[in-house]
Formats: sequence, C-alpha cells, structure tokens
Amino acid sequence: MSIVVVGGSTKDIGKTALVCAIISALPDFNWTAVKITGHSYELGPFLSRLAAEDSDPTVWEEMNPGQETDTARYLAAGARRALLVTRCGPEIPIDEIRGALKGDRNIIFESNRIIGAIEPDVCIALLSVGAIELKPSFTRLLRKADALVCVYPAGIEVPEFPFGLPRFRLQSEDRLSPELDVWLRMKLDRYPQQDSTA
Repeated sequence: MSIVVVGGSTKDIGKTALVCAIISALPDFNWTAVKITGHSYELGPFLSRLAAEDSDPTVWEEMNPGQETDTARYLAAGARRALLVTRCGPEIPIDEIRGALKGDRNIIFESNRIIGAIEPDVCIALLSVGAIELKPSFTRLLRKADALVCVYPAGIEVPEFPFGLPRFRLQSEDRLSPELDVWLRMKLDRYPQQDSTA
C-alpha cells in the first residue's frame, strides 16, 4: 500500500495538475485520488454520495472522467476512483474517509491538512516561489515533506527552502519532469503495488 500526499503553499497553485501528473506517470498503482476541501466546491453531476441517507454527506465519489471538476480530472488522468471530501472547520473526517476507501491500496491525497491525520509514504510540497505568505496548513505540511516541487518562471533561482529537501520543477501541467518521475518511483518502489487483475 502506498499513500502519497500533495499539498500546496497557496490556493490555485496547481495541486490538482500535480496529482493528475503523478496518476498519469504511475498508472500501475491504480490510484484512488482524494481531494479534501474546506472551500465551497461545486458538486459535479456525476458525484455520488457515500453516506447514509439521513446523514450529512462529507465524502462523494466522482463517477465520470472529464475536465469539469478536479475529481473528474483525476479519473481522466487514469485514477481508478476519485473522491471529494468536504470538511467543516479544521478537522479532517478521517473515519468517513477510511470507510469510503473500502480497502483501496494506493491512495493519493490532495490536501495540506490530511498530514495531521495520516502518515504518508511520500509527502510532496508544491511551492510557488512568488508566494508572499504561506498558508499555515502548508507550513505544517513542510515539516513532513519529502520533496519540494517548485512553480517559478524560467531563469529564476529557487531559494534553498527548506534546507535538505530535494527540489523539482513541474515540467508542464500534465507531466512530471523525468527527475521527479524517477525519484517518486524510487521512493515508492519499496511499497507493493495493487495487482491490476484483482
């Protein structure tokens, strides 16, 4: 089982694009992708509730691939399943998430806050070099990060922050750089992958 977390320094930095790039680059992992949001999020027409009828749903499952929503983009990139978790306040509904995962083996989370509820195998921090102020949840995520993926204009020198972490550049919105692809495969190589015939 492999658990990957992708977090970002600011809103709309490209976390979904990075998650999709990972899903696309490592299709043999048969990813279940989970977006956790505290913002209002437009529920697409193909989201199915994963909650009892009398409860307030916090976990939804995307049913069709496309470009209309982040979860639809996960499926279009090749994810086996795509879930949307809406949280109220700072707490992550971890019990509901675990119930919805139904024993899925390889999970990729798009969230800063999930880092307080689980221990990932790989944590990637997406950092905008131009960001003036980092989200507090991102500062916490940085303490557990295994690598930085930087978003910055060509020719700009990336600062050594935080010290000691490998740094990568996202080659494009839908593709990992060769260096990041190799690094990620090496990090996840020690974790068995889900049998695609199961």
